[in-house]
Amino acid sequence: MAKILIVDDERDLGYILGSVLKLEGHEITFVVDGYKAIEEIKKTHYDLIMMDIRLPGINGVETFMQIKKIDHDVKVVMMTGFAVENLIEKALREGAYACIHKPFDLQKVIEIVQKVISEDKKVILIANGDNRTTEEVKTALTKKGYRACTAADCQEVIQKLEEKHYHCILLNLHLPGIDGLEILNKVKKLYPDVVVILITDYDLPEMVREAKRLSAYGYIKKPIDIDELTRLLKEANL
Repeated sequence: MAKILIVDDERDLGYILGSVLKLEGHEITFVVDGYKAIEEIKKTHYDLIMMDIRLPGINGVETFMQIKKIDHDVKVVMMTGFAVENLIEKALREGAYACIHKPFDLQKVIEIVQKVISEDKKVILIANGDNRTTEEVKTALTKKGYRACTAADCQEVIQKLEEKHYHCILLNLHLPGIDGLEILNKVKKLYPDVVVILITDYDLPEMVREAKRLSAYGYIKKPIDIDELTRLLKEANL
């Protein structure tokens, strides 16, 4: 499921598009102009924005450029029912993902949305025995556009790693059932290039040094500062 913002002054068309995407399991917000779109982006992260190029007050390309200043990484698909080649070219040059023409081929729209989402979402495994911390971190990461899965013990970590590829693992060094360094070693054997960020309950300088020798990317102490975690993820290109 993705959070999608639809920006279109044609209400009927916007509602139809939103209804189709809701049936695909996505969460939809609909606004009718660029100013409202900018306010939405200030409040929350969206996985995808589908925006008409011709909007009242401020056109879609100008809106897109303002949105980029707020959320640089958000994906935007422009929509148009008019011959506005200069605006289309400018939007694509500024980093719009694609431009689709009205009337829509709804199946193609669904395919584009699926493609954008599959490319955009980074999947993070939170390997931590503290359920409250795990859920707090999962909720925060989801709001920032990541897909987050959880594992409560070493057996579940290994099982999930064998089933699916993860871009990053947040690994508690005191995971139930096994020493944190041992699980880190197993993780790196399975996926040598995976980004591992350690979670520690308190300072463990020797263990952290050994973890870095085993190619852990970094570490973060509890209680987890989400802004610090986000910074680490961005440093790791996630």
